[in-house]
Amino acid sequence: MVFNKALSFKFDYAPEYTLNKYISSRTKLQLIHVNSKASPLVHGYFAVGTEITNDSGCPHTLEHLIFLGSKKYPFKGLLDTAGNLCMSNTNAWTATDQTVYTLSTAGWKGFKKLLPVYLDHLINPTLTDEACYTEVHHIEPDTLQDKGVVYSEMEAIESQSWFVTNLEKQRLMFDVNSGYRSETGGLTDNLRSLSNAAIRNFHKEMYSSDNMCLIIIGNVPEQELVDIVTHFDNELPEIESQRRRPFVDTATAATLIPRFNETTIKEATVEFPELDESLGEISFSWITEKYENVVQNLAINVLMEYLTEESLSVFYREIIEIEDPLSTEVEYWTDDFYRTIINLDFHGVPTEKLQLAKTRILQLLSEHKVNLKRIKDVLENYKWDYLLKFENNSAETLSRVCITDFLYASNVHNEALKQSLGDLNGFDELSRWDQAQWQKLFEHWLLENKPVIVLGKPSAALYERMDESKKQLLEKRKSSLGPNGIIKLRKQLEQATEANNKPIPDNLLKEFLITEPAKSVDFLHTKGISVLNSDTNNDLNDGLTTAILKAAPKNLPLFMHLEHFPSQFVEVHLLLNARNIKNAELLPYYYLFDELFSMPMRLESGEILPFEKVVCCLKNETIDASITSGLQVSFADFINIHIRAKASEYENSIKWIKHSLFDMLFDRSRLEVLLDNFVTSIPEWKREGHLMLNSLINTNLFEGGKTLKKATDILYAEGILKGIAEDIKNGKFETKILPQLNEFKEDLVTNIKNCHILILGDMEGIGPSNIYKPWLRYFPPIGDDVTTISEIPPVPVLKESLSEFGSNLGSKAFIITTPASESSYMKVLTNLSITYDHPDYPAVVLASQYLECVEGPFWKGIRGLGLAYGCNIVRNMDQKNIGYSIYRGADIIKCYEAGFNIVQDYSSGKANFEALLIEGAISSFINEIASSENSYVSTGLHKYVNTIWKNNSLNYNEKILSKLKSVKIDDLVRVMNKYLLPMFTVENGSVFISCHPSKLEDIQGYFKNKGYEVLVEELCEDSDSDEDSDSEED
Repeated sequence: MVFNKALSFKFDYAPEYTLNKYISSRTKLQLIHVNSKASPLVHGYFAVGTEITNDSGCPHTLEHLIFLGSKKYPFKGLLDTAGNLCMSNTNAWTATDQTVYTLSTAGWKGFKKLLPVYLDHLINPTLTDEACYTEVHHIEPDTLQDKGVVYSEMEAIESQSWFVTNLEKQRLMFDVNSGYRSETGGLTDNLRSLSNAAIRNFHKEMYSSDNMCLIIIGNVPEQELVDIVTHFDNELPEIESQRRRPFVDTATAATLIPRFNETTIKEATVEFPELDESLGEISFSWITEKYENVVQNLAINVLMEYLTEESLSVFYREIIEIEDPLSTEVEYWTDDFYRTIINLDFHGVPTEKLQLAKTRILQLLSEHKVNLKRIKDVLENYKWDYLLKFENNSAETLSRVCITDFLYASNVHNEALKQSLGDLNGFDELSRWDQAQWQKLFEHWLLENKPVIVLGKPSAALYERMDESKKQLLEKRKSSLGPNGIIKLRKQLEQATEANNKPIPDNLLKEFLITEPAKSVDFLHTKGISVLNSDTNNDLNDGLTTAILKAAPKNLPLFMHLEHFPSQFVEVHLLLNARNIKNAELLPYYYLFDELFSMPMRLESGEILPFEKVVCCLKNETIDASITSGLQVSFADFINIHIRAKASEYENSIKWIKHSLFDMLFDRSRLEVLLDNFVTSIPEWKREGHLMLNSLINTNLFEGGKTLKKATDILYAEGILKGIAEDIKNGKFETKILPQLNEFKEDLVTNIKNCHILILGDMEGIGPSNIYKPWLRYFPPIGDDVTTISEIPPVPVLKESLSEFGSNLGSKAFIITTPASESSYMKVLTNLSITYDHPDYPAVVLASQYLECVEGPFWKGIRGLGLAYGCNIVRNMDQKNIGYSIYRGADIIKCYEAGFNIVQDYSSGKANFEALLIEGAISSFINEIASSENSYVSTGLHKYVNTIWKNNSLNYNEKILSKLKSVKIDDLVRVMNKYLLPMFTVENGSVFISCHPSKLEDIQGYFKNKGYEVLVEELCEDSDSDEDSDSEED
């Protein structure tokens, strides 16, 4: 047998999982299979160790070019087009030490068809000059701007604060011989000059079978998988010598050492371009334990959780939640290298206090004594949080650990992988540690081991210099190229595009067709039970359903919906209708209401429990608790009180929901601190172009007094929240703010009978009668009511809250400038009045899928030309609109024109719908369903929203898939004309754009010339422009 088993184990805490690790005796290719039936998806992660000691971007550019053809399949887009037919998503990422290619498929049948093709692309890519030209970097002949998919991606992040500070950390921590020093994504200056020859050489050096690991997770027949990989392996050259492993056997290994022998702390201040100079950030980094010391690494992670975990941690108490905060947020994250690097980041640090904050943080570290009780609580919560994540998304956890093990384990038989995943013994061992052991760990790694510190400082001057530099670069190009040079550029781009778009033979694509694809997928199923005095949506032939309905008390007039599936956890949502808040001006108070779980609490005895003890008790009895708006990013006017806990803590979950509504006290000093912290963080929100685009849409599409969607939008609410903070400071909390907060809460509590209760988990394990008992115990006023509920309470839909403009889109274009974001973002919206059961809806879905699927018209005509990183159709059914969306656009004008031309060509018949691409669009929709229902809990949530809130049938997925197959090409042409083409007409479409200020003039002029009324909002260094924001809300 070519593949020999190197390691095998079951998971003690999840016995349905088995991990088998193989290595090829011929090529040293590694294969890991984790067998699991917990998801309809089969996940593939194909990892390559990629080391480079410069910032050329070879690892990242190669990652992109891999997808553009192989020697056996020399067609750009074949992999992704075939992926559509196989119900698959392909993607990849490049990190400092790895490039990982992903394949996510609905079912094994499509996965096994695509797997050999994907692997051939990894080992034998074509890497043509033409593909490199369009995908990596080229100069656009009309504007002379830099373009390319990779270039646009890096340009979008290169000037952002987190990128700048992290790169400086790498420079400080490692010398020039270290691969850990490099920016593997490629700095834009280098991408302009990177040659395809350099990328080919990098592939030759790194992409060999003995530097590659295939990780497959899912419900897969293992022998068939091994046979497929063996067949691929037999085509590879045999490897006889031992290769120098990246990062392990190279000069880089000697650079990754803790800094115990250093007498001083390495520190640097680095500037990032930003007009708003109010907030900076600080990063601390320590090189710590070797990867294979599993228990020590677990202990370090628990220690960092302990130091950063919200209100109870020392940094929240002393840095963030104080009267004059030194930061708005702290987080830690790890670089999982041969040794783990711990990164501790403080965001929203007032720029004038960067040095003060740094000094205070170091002081807190030097003085801190580990609290044994609290770190034991953190350890226990960390364990259950791990198990919850494993149950809901095991592939992410498994792949991360397997990739690190492949890169850094001393040999393929090493037990570190089993120690990391096979059991929870590490948690048991740490639970026996005493205070001295935790203190020793803390002092050893965070005090005796010196950190590297980077202070990120915003600079308007740097922003202006960079802006001027770009203008000078363009002027230099214009003068150096001249008319002949521009003609040459246009010809080169046309030739490259023509070569890249060589048509894929239909007979080749037909090999990837799957007969009745939906039937080849083992979708997950949950049992839904609606507790109503009617038979709505209930299977009365099911024993558990009838037992639960029979046990329902007659004096519980609440609508309760249950989703039953095997789980050791329970998830409870109390969903309160915000439309019950009578005074619409109070809606922005949601930002204070959602902090209830961190307020003091009145006990039955009348004693007030301080918020620290409240948070501690909450943590001990739940896994997490939150108050949010909506569910699954929809239906924003439900205020969602959400608890996740061990199944055994179900009753406590209901108790804490009761506490939040009846016992928590709005505390002046606590709210003042939290509100100041939130308001201070707003400039950081304004640095994100995509967030500002959404804000622009929310403030114009909706009525402020009708929906949380607008009332809680950051630009709309900013002035209101500052006003509340000012009132509290001026002593008006008791007389003004507290009464309004209590009114907000009282309106919700008074109308609690209109709520929705959603419970997900093992209902049989909880017990039919036990489902209700906590509600009767903790909500006695409700239990006194003898009425029963026979109808589902009202569901607040966003289309009821549209402004006059939102109901009649057209004639206006809105632009917001975002100085900190180099990329542009755009949505072009038109009204869509059809419902899910409308006869045209399946054709609209299919037309959208056809346009946006990988290697479809948008992909080839927009992303493929380097105009944007992403483009798709958004169907906002609850907002009564449909739109064309651009993500990270390099040239927003050309993106608009390309989208319009593509839709117009298909509407007019100039472009023909291709039968195989239609099949691919249907299969990609199947993958979307499987991806949205990839765990039991996500399946239950999706089903609840679909059936109860959207009023679709229980078998909606089956129905829509059946209807998609019946859609004719004439239907697609018709809906293109009727629903999609109006997006691009001035009369029926409205444009929303966020862009860098340097692009404003051109974009504004373009849309004005097209006949739009253009409304501009400029974000600048003066963040107190609230009146301007509010003045354009309609």
